[in-house]
Amino acid sequence: MTQRAKKLNRFGYQIAFTFVVMATALFYPGREHFAKAQWALLYLLIIAFVASFSGVKPALLAAALSFLAWNFFFIPPHNTFAVNDPKDWLSLLVFLAVGVLIGIQTGRLRERENEALAREKETALLNRFSAYLVSDISERDMANNLIAEVTGITGATCIALFLPDASGKPAEFAATPGAVCQRAPTVIELVEWVYKEAKAVGLPDISNTPDATFSGWPISVSHNETGICGPHNEIFLPLQTSTRQAGVLYIGERLNQAAYSIHEARLLVVLANQAAIFLERRHLQKIAIQADAAQEADQLKSTLLSAVSHELKTPLSSMKAIVTNLLEGDVEWHADSIREEIQALQSDLNRLNSSIGSLVDLSRLEASEWKPQMEFYDFGEILGSVLADFPQRERARIAFSLPEDLPQIRVDFPQWARVLHHLLENALLYSGDAPVHVGASATEKEVRMWVEDEGPGVSPTELHSVFEKFYRGKSAANIHSGTGLGLAVTDEIIRFHGGRIWIENVKPHGARFVISLPRTQPLESSK
Repeated sequence: MTQRAKKLNRFGYQIAFTFVVMATALFYPGREHFAKAQWALLYLLIIAFVASFSGVKPALLAAALSFLAWNFFFIPPHNTFAVNDPKDWLSLLVFLAVGVLIGIQTGRLRERENEALAREKETALLNRFSAYLVSDISERDMANNLIAEVTGITGATCIALFLPDASGKPAEFAATPGAVCQRAPTVIELVEWVYKEAKAVGLPDISNTPDATFSGWPISVSHNETGICGPHNEIFLPLQTSTRQAGVLYIGERLNQAAYSIHEARLLVVLANQAAIFLERRHLQKIAIQADAAQEADQLKSTLLSAVSHELKTPLSSMKAIVTNLLEGDVEWHADSIREEIQALQSDLNRLNSSIGSLVDLSRLEASEWKPQMEFYDFGEILGSVLADFPQRERARIAFSLPEDLPQIRVDFPQWARVLHHLLENALLYSGDAPVHVGASATEKEVRMWVEDEGPGVSPTELHSVFEKFYRGKSAANIHSGTGLGLAVTDEIIRFHGGRIWIENVKPHGARFVISLPRTQPLESSK
């Protein structure tokens, strides 16, 4: 019901009395010029007018007053309630009956119109609040919006939402901004009681009203039944879900301390239920996220153990076998044979060191403990230091195509060396005996570097997956080396440098790993 309709209903009897008096004063000068029956029609208009403004009861009062006024002022003998003609009694009684019927029918139409408007407003409010809740908002945003909607409905001076804290007790989460909310001990006690018992306090009694069929009405008790003495014009609503108690919505007194109507209480219950559903959905989302995180951690742990057990155990077993053979006294070793065994031992040590280094690098990068120290370097300088770590037979397979005017790049030298090392190691590993090409180019905005191999290439479905931790492509089935961490470390380092990396398949076969870095010093080129 609108505020205007409420105001008219509140002063309905005064309106009925005023309109009848004013109409009588207006009609009185013309009683000698019109027939007495014609004034009844004018009074019926007044009754209908009052009914359309103020409802049934004021209209009935208007009908009774009109009956008396017509009799007293317009039916002979005038200015007395006596009636000379018996036919006039019949007219008066018919007038009263018709006036009552018009008042009832018109008043009911008005009340139904007010109820329809109230339902429309209620539906719009609920649709607005529901649409707001399905969007991606936080619990704080929901609480502030809920308080704003409840304030618009009730005009209460203090509204607060209580949610369980870390200890499981209801604590104030949000309240009416700018209002002085008196946190009397009785309010806190009632909130805790409602949270524990899951029963509403302060709702109007609907047992004898049409709203008694409202299925959303929670179990309600009076203030006296709680055993806690407090104001009686407050409402405490539990936010009950199917699995738990989500919180308590508190609606304080109004400034005029007027009681809340059933219509207002029904709206509050619906809003509280929607807020409870939202909180339950967020609670289930948190549980699902935690479950996914735990599952991912278990999967990562299993993958890590599998990778580490293979990549660490395999070279250790090989080194143990080599050392055992060298220590055997029944075998005569020549210098060349010993050198070959030591070289194999060195290769296993390098492989073991690379695997452990990748694990350490990735953990430092993800923890933001290995922050790049940016300086300007020649790309060829960094590449030369990387090539020194590879055996001569592998260096011979790498071909270069670097322009003379290639500008310096602003990078962390050790980190960028690690990037190039992983890319070259990966290309040499998957190319077999084919050559590997390294190139670079520059534009006004960026510097591009690439490493190209002639291996089996990367399938379109794996272009992004190869940069994930512990992922090894389908073409790695016949490769018995690698933890699946090299490209993941590479991707993290490039991201820290503000660049990006992607893969391009080349024809007839092979893959090109392309790195793009923003050009921060376009005019300076390498010498």
